[in-house]
Amino acid sequence: MSYSFIKPKRKPKIDSESRMIMLFGAVTALLIFGFTAYILLKRSSMQTEIVSMRTKTESFHLESMEFKKEIARIERLARKYDTISTNNTLMKESIQNLFDLVPDQITLTKAILDRNGLVLYGVTPSKDVYNYLLLAPLKSVFQRNVTTFYPLENGWWRFVSVNEGSIEAGSEVEE
Repeated sequence: MSYSFIKPKRKPKIDSESRMIMLFGAVTALLIFGFTAYILLKRSSMQTEIVSMRTKTESFHLESMEFKKEIARIERLARKYDTISTNNTLMKESIQNLFDLVPDQITLTKAILDRNGLVLYGVTPSKDVYNYLLLAPLKSVFQRNVTTFYPLENGWWRFVSVNEGSIEAGSEVEE
């Protein structure tokens, strides 16, 4: 029988290496569960953001469509304005050119200008003054010229001149 010189120590049920392994295992498990919970929370947050972004995208798309319609409407109005402005400018120039054609000896009482032609009412001292000073320029602009004269008591003549079809309109028909 052998005797020991030291008092026997109790032997631990789990040695220090096993404790260390269990501690690292527990920390690792906690980290894995924590990371998994973090990922699940982020995933849920991202899904909520995706739904929110889709809603915003649809809203922006609808606003974009409305803006496109408004832009198209404004562009139509701008084209209409340009057309009206151009027509007004052409009409103004035509009226100015008409009054430039009329010599000082002839007095106009009424002028009707439309797309089809020009009707002039006025007074002239003689048929020759009308024919040489006003009819000649009108013939160069219009295809058909019909003038009717009415004598006045003072020797002058009242006239009605109907001028139809411009030269440009005639050349378009021939082509």
